[in-house]
Amino acid sequence: MDGAGILTTDDVCLAVREAGFALGPEDISLDPRDERLAVALPGGYMAWFPTNADGSARLKIERKVLHLLADRCRFAAPKIVYVSPSGFDVRATVPGVHKPWDLYRRIQHDPVLARRIGVSLGEILAEQHTRISEVDVADWLPRRVSWPNSCDWIRDRLPDVVEDRELLRRAEKVLQVYEGLSVDPSDCVLVHSDVGLHNVAVDDATDAVNGIFDYDSAAWADRHHDFRYLVFDFGEDNLLEAALSVYEPIVGRTIDVMRVKLYNAVCAFSFLAFRRGTPPYERSCGRTLDEDLRWANHALARSRFHSSGRYSHDVGACRRVVERRSIAAATVPAKDELVQVRAEVLFAESLEDAEPVR
Repeated sequence: MDGAGILTTDDVCLAVREAGFALGPEDISLDPRDERLAVALPGGYMAWFPTNADGSARLKIERKVLHLLADRCRFAAPKIVYVSPSGFDVRATVPGVHKPWDLYRRIQHDPVLARRIGVSLGEILAEQHTRISEVDVADWLPRRVSWPNSCDWIRDRLPDVVEDRELLRRAEKVLQVYEGLSVDPSDCVLVHSDVGLHNVAVDDATDAVNGIFDYDSAAWADRHHDFRYLVFDFGEDNLLEAALSVYEPIVGRTIDVMRVKLYNAVCAFSFLAFRRGTPPYERSCGRTLDEDLRWANHALARSRFHSSGRYSHDVGACRRVVERRSIAAATVPAKDELVQVRAEVLFAESLEDAEPVR
């Protein structure tokens, strides 16, 4: 099925019969994805079909990741229940509902809910980042995240989407800092790289996080990528800070919030550049041009760059981070700890005039 190309509902019905699903074309809804096709099946199952050789390779890698997670971790992720010799597979989905925009709206006004979700995601990521070793994935898992695209790709496309020269100038500063970033090998782990409300299943009644899905973008890369979409455009970073409050003690490492927010900004510009050729009113990856611009401008509004391209730091924001972590650890923030955490703050949390986005 590597060269399957365009599949029909009749093709899918015939294929899933070998996995025990007797369905008619009227029962099938085809959901095209990048180089793959997803098909929801009765009883909480999902079938995935490759549409070309690259799609087949992607599914094979994701299956290996899911097998590792099932073997090593306690949290719920999709489970492989059938693999066809022709290349498609069937997975048991994570129980619960998928309601990212509802959760996004609610956590803006419900910090308790934001913290609950954050704690759950912090625990999930602590397991994922510590229970799979480099040896487990050495010869088959990608060594860099697939998103954002390269800085040169962003530079090439962005002027065709954005006419604002000041926005382009400031975007260039962000890209230069990203390109100059050095990642310690000890920060490299199995990353999902697309962790966010859009890939979480929750209990419909309690909003408890049941698990996480969509490991198509998994890689052996910087652990900070798994926190970049836990940054939002409103109030305090309650969800991110709650995630870190449990993640850091379990893993024994401090997450550099400066780097997390840098990654968030570069992703914003990558999505903006991806819009090239898309009419402003049409949604690309779920957002209109106006919404993509608002995200990018918000990311920049919360950043403080010197003319050299280096970051300036909000000491008040640093102190708040230290105090929250100290409370969690039942310790009093030391002076040298404050100095250390200053280096984590890329974006000025105290700017009250930042324009809301996303």
